[in-house]
Amino acid sequence: MKFQSIAALAAPFALLFSGSAFAQDASEEDKHFQGVYGGITAGYGDFSSGGDGANVDFFLGGRLQSDNGLVYGIEGVLGISDSESREPFLDLFDGYNSVIGKIGYTPDNRVMWYGGVGYTSVDVVNELVNLDRADGVVFEAGVEYMPSSWFGLRLRGQYHTASNEADITNVGAGLFFSF
Repeated sequence: MKFQSIAALAAPFALLFSGSAFAQDASEEDKHFQGVYGGITAGYGDFSSGGDGANVDFFLGGRLQSDNGLVYGIEGVLGISDSESREPFLDLFDGYNSVIGKIGYTPDNRVMWYGGVGYTSVDVVNELVNLDRADGVVFEAGVEYMPSSWFGLRLRGQYHTASNEADITNVGAGLFFSF
């Protein structure tokens, strides 16, 4: 009799958890790395033309995920910095602006390894401590993790190289939301 009582009480929980498991399996088939997304990354940057310090970037992008796990996308980035030669975070364009084409691979629809290359425009501090802009190329590599279909986490590294010795090496961690 005790066993039947325990089984009767446990049955609804077993059905609840089995339903959750089925729902989770179905969501695994959804393409998590597809669509429009935006977010923020915070990290540390080494500016060859003006010292080093904290940097923050805001990004907005779009991507397509194929059935074989390849992900193709494009992302726009606005980076601001707090380095020795700059007014900290007062001018939104102290740092860099980039447009990056990306390609990634997701073996399990939760984790994606990616790389990218694109155009960058970097602030340069000249001898008079005036800001100029230098155009160049940005390279990026990173990993993203999607705990849900609408929210993700990112670790990434970037190298910006431009004329006028305006190189930037930065690393950061961030979060993003899919729309």
